[in-house]
Amino acid sequence: MTGPDDVFRVRLLETFREEADGHLEEITEGLIALEKAGPTPGLVEQIYRTVHSLKGASRAVNLREIESICQNIETVFSLVKRSEYFPGADDFDLFHRAIAVIKSLLRGERPETSPAEINAALRAIPGGKETAWGILQKEKTAGPGPAPERSHAPETPWPYNGGEQGADRGMVRIAAHKLDRLTAGADSLLTTRLFITQRIRELEEMLTSFSLWQWNYSQAFNDLQMISRRAFGEGRAAIPHDLVLPLQRAVEFQEYNREFVAGLQHDISMHLRSMEINRSTLETSTSEISDLIHDAALLPTSIMLAPFSVFVREFSRTSGKSVDLAIEGGEIEVDRRILDALKDPIMHLIRNSIDHGIESPEARREQQKPVMGTVRIRVFHRSGSRVGIEVADDGAGIDSSSIRRTAVENAVITEEEDRALTDSEAIWLIFRSGMTTSRVVTDLSGRGLGLAIVEDTVSRLGGTVTISSTVGRGTAITLTVPVRMATLRGLLVRSDRQAYVLPMQQVKQVLRVRPDSLPISKGRPTIYLAGETIEVIRLTEALGISPSGPAKEENRPKPLVIIAYGAGQIACLVDEVIRVQEIVVRPLGSQLISVRRIDGAVTLGDGRLALVLDPLELIQDAMQAERPVPEPTLPQAALQRILVVDDSVTSRALLQAILEGAGYQVETAVDGIDAFARLKQHEFDMVVSDVDMPRMNGFTLTEKIRANEGQVAATLVMLVTSLGSPEDRERGKAVGADAYIVKKNFEAEEFLRIVQRLLRRRENEREER
Repeated sequence: MTGPDDVFRVRLLETFREEADGHLEEITEGLIALEKAGPTPGLVEQIYRTVHSLKGASRAVNLREIESICQNIETVFSLVKRSEYFPGADDFDLFHRAIAVIKSLLRGERPETSPAEINAALRAIPGGKETAWGILQKEKTAGPGPAPERSHAPETPWPYNGGEQGADRGMVRIAAHKLDRLTAGADSLLTTRLFITQRIRELEEMLTSFSLWQWNYSQAFNDLQMISRRAFGEGRAAIPHDLVLPLQRAVEFQEYNREFVAGLQHDISMHLRSMEINRSTLETSTSEISDLIHDAALLPTSIMLAPFSVFVREFSRTSGKSVDLAIEGGEIEVDRRILDALKDPIMHLIRNSIDHGIESPEARREQQKPVMGTVRIRVFHRSGSRVGIEVADDGAGIDSSSIRRTAVENAVITEEEDRALTDSEAIWLIFRSGMTTSRVVTDLSGRGLGLAIVEDTVSRLGGTVTISSTVGRGTAITLTVPVRMATLRGLLVRSDRQAYVLPMQQVKQVLRVRPDSLPISKGRPTIYLAGETIEVIRLTEALGISPSGPAKEENRPKPLVIIAYGAGQIACLVDEVIRVQEIVVRPLGSQLISVRRIDGAVTLGDGRLALVLDPLELIQDAMQAERPVPEPTLPQAALQRILVVDDSVTSRALLQAILEGAGYQVETAVDGIDAFARLKQHEFDMVVSDVDMPRMNGFTLTEKIRANEGQVAATLVMLVTSLGSPEDRERGKAVGADAYIVKKNFEAEEFLRIVQRLLRRRENEREER
């Protein structure tokens, strides 16, 4: 049974984790700034104090492993404070690894490096002599001489405190999940408003029905009065005696009924007027509350951008390049949900800038550029409650001819489509899935997915992407997104008795057409609009739903909704366009999260559910159906032979099983000598080889393959290895490998995709010859 002490302990640990996250972020940013600036007393002091605070907090909650790591970092920085030592590049690597270990311990995960190993490495840093980790100042040669130039560098201000300390006193921490619940509650207020609006609409329809009934009733009452005058007036007609009394009662009741209904109609009108006033007041109040809660969810973009400094540092070192990250406008605030969604796209852009944009140090020297390349992230306000995030580099820029060639090779476009594109239009092909100009595929890049993900994510947020590039000077990609997650306005339609919602942002136009009068092109009905031919498809057909009944008459006009998303568009036939209204999208359950073409569901004012459609996937699926991208089928794969080379029986068996499962013919070899002998005897389309093997390693095998003549030299080579250093990757490229994959990042599905792509590229090259 959980006691009060246990509950207190859990709450105390939650508070500590929140505090520790803040300290770790400050330490990380300080380390990045210190490594750039060199010896800077202000930065050193701030890092020292923050580590000391984290040490004290971890001691208070009895987390001894975190405390000991902090103690050792603090010890090192006490030497730095006294100018007896300054860390080198490998030393900063160790500090960042220590931070990663602390983060893992906070999450309750097993760190890649044990705390004991980290502590041992930290204690070994100030060893009293010059080491690979840094330089001990006291070991320098005594005697007069100029001080190092960097020691006189101006003191760099702490990067993310910036005068906000006074404002922080009026701030409180709130858990992210609680803020999410508040935001969801604010969005639910809209649902309540929609319910009230629906009730008001129903009352208005009731009053309309009353008015119609009252007109009919007046006609009937006048007829009844005429009969009564004839029966009881001066020239009254003879009527049976037994009908006189019932007739009098009927006339009196109808008179009473008319007055009663008129009073009821008046009361309903008054209630309706009162409800309208209440609805207006509620709308004002809920809008204010919603705005306040959504404002609370706004965070400085620096919170999302700051961790990229570590990513740039590590990725540039892995790539063998020297790259600096500069951030501007980090104080601009954006909705936390939007920032969370933009993390991956911005990381893809940064990776792309380093991998494809920034040149190698040697190439930059030849071009008389600074050896250190720059990736700059600039955040700025745009009009209409929108914000721009520009990721720019000073690298090589984008070569449109290379983009065109790659697009045709990978069947992204046809040669006919290529000839119709201008150079500026060709640059936009980099956002298509499957596009990469890298000739060598690695586990870091060259797979052609990153920029497609960027455009997809930004479009889903209701934003846009723009690109500008100059060959030799660099590339800038700008993401424009809303500051807040806006309430969605949707077009409510009905198709085959089911209600659906299409986001208004992607609804270009609504027309009425006769389906039987539409022209047919390539077996599909189409419509010519604004100089473009757009494919027409029934909405249920686009969703893959079979009609629930016989086809309706095609000679009657039907609504046609034109949906546009990026460069793609489609025209959907529906049975009815109901109305445009504000909606709150509810996510699908975990069982339905992977269902295509459906983004979520909404509760309508009458309590019914309607599915919110994903315009992007509707268009993508329609375009793929129109022009399928050729993929290797099992019969095609069966004609292609692959040689797997690895001295490990387990690794050979794994790769063989994956490739044979995809339909390829596979043979195996135990090392480079065995493999080369097989290549001389038989013809293979590809070699998949380990590097570190006895007798002949993978690098030497690749060199021998490329140095040979005829078919052997043309064999594709993919190196799959545990060696992941920048030097090993560069050596793999130098000896002629077509792909270099590090085993720790190995995924079977991605591995097969790379195999397919390389084989398809070789077939295209053969056809061109």
